[in-house]
Amino acid sequence: MGKHWLIVIIVLFAGYKIFIGLSDLVESRRAQEQWTTEDRNSLISKCIKETGANGTKYPELTENYCACSIDNILAEFTKPEYLELIKRPIEEQIKISLPTFQECLTEYQNAMKGVDG
Repeated sequence: MGKHWLIVIIVLFAGYKIFIGLSDLVESRRAQEQWTTEDRNSLISKCIKETGANGTKYPELTENYCACSIDNILAEFTKPEYLELIKRPIEEQIKISLPTFQECLTEYQNAMKGVDG
């Protein structure tokens, strides 16, 4: 009879460990779905590179534009939504995301005009 209780305790302990492991896995997945500072910095760097000559000619204005745009995107879209969005054709991506950062883009364009006179 004593061995029976030992087996029950082992099974309960193993079940508990599996449950904890699954909980950790769910938490890990949730963490992957959250935006991180690293994500933000990476997206800003990518944005700056994608501005091409404007990024070189107007580095400070470009960095401000990219930070503004990315901050708005991170506030508007969850990470999974964004990852699905970037799988779409570029025209569709622009149509969906442009309203999110249009104000940043307008400010950027006006700032560049102001510098150029």
